Amino acid sequence: MKEYRYEYMFPNDFVQALKECPVFIVPTGLLEWHANHLPLGQDALKIHIICLEAARKLGGGIVLPPNYYGRPGFSTYAGTLTYSEELMYPLFYETMEQLKKAGGKVIAIITGHYGDCQVDFLKKVAADFQRANPDVRIIAKPEYEGVTVDGKVPGDHAGKWETSMFWYLYPDKIRWETYDQKMDDMKIYFDAPYDVYRESANWDFGEDLRETSSVELGRKAVDAISDVIVADIRRALGEL
Repeated sequence: MKEYRYEYMFPNDFVQALKECPVFIVPTGLLEWHANHLPLGQDALKIHIICLEAARKLGGGIVLPPNYYGRPGFSTYAGTLTYSEELMYPLFYETMEQLKKAGGKVIAIITGHYGDCQVDFLKKVAADFQRANPDVRIIAKPEYEGVTVDGKVPGDHAGKWETSMFWYLYPDKIRWETYDQKMDDMKIYFDAPYDVYRESANWDFGEDLRETSSVELGRKAVDAISDVIVADIRRALGEL
């Protein structure tokens, strides 16, 4: 079986893979509260598998290990770790520099962690790098961008879409027995050192996810998202 995971490749295979398809796919997420039924690493765990599926459909490219460092994020909610733009900017910029050095002509940074704070940051650092490096193509986007499933954009925070995708990808890692539609006092950190993002002490999904989410919906979302990532990469390769 063809290997797409950077960390499992041997040097000769790595070099050959880039000769055949000079593409790096960078899945990024966050360690962040996702209600009581999803694990804290949900964002990165989810997008890593989606990126691997995109590479499989593309028939090439190298997928980096998932990154768990990003911008807020529900900073005061249980288990969430968020970081400053001053720290994250050089991390992502230098990662792109390293991937270009390694032979990447297309670098796709796909975030499974949403919110304006994260998405705007990624697009900013990607645009800065693209301007300085016109000989490569940079894609930086949230996983849901440009995607629809049954006429809807498959993006939320621990709601129907993320729950369905995670249920499909990791069926043994979802805890329906601890699911709550409404939760109080989710804010437990009151000295968050960085930005706080649209937070309140109470949470209400407004629907029972046990009824509105499903493995099949998750499969459709993963399939649609990976298809769009492939189309974006093929378009970028065609521009070189």
